[in-house]
Amino acid sequence: MNVNHRRNARAVEVDGVATGGHYSPAVVAGGFVFVAGQTPRDAQRRIVGQTIEEQTTAVLDNLSKVLAAADATLDDVVKVTVYLADLGSFEKFNSVFAKYFSEFKPARTTVECGLPGIMVEIDAIAHVGNSS
Repeated sequence: MNVNHRRNARAVEVDGVATGGHYSPAVVAGGFVFVAGQTPRDAQRRIVGQTIEEQTTAVLDNLSKVLAAADATLDDVVKVTVYLADLGSFEKFNSVFAKYFSEFKPARTTVECGLPGIMVEIDAIAHVGNSS
């Protein structure tokens, strides 16, 4: 884990995972972990999955990896924003999502938007306490 500090925030990098631009996969600040949008990509940035279910699984697995690098888990997630290429796939997406968040259901916003080459992207906010 590579960690960069700035004032009361620290950027978290995930070992072996390249980002697709100039951003941090996660930033820890004020007791929260802010996770950048995760997509269905492997460590080499290749798209994973041909169906919404497969891509949702890949996204949530990636989200779990980023959270782990920030010493958090899916159980700490309090808010997610879901971007779907087609809202018609919501029910299939939701069936996978529910398996990952079966106990505590975070607040969620779901929107339809243009996602080039992928079907789903998810960003998240997790609460980990009052340390940064």
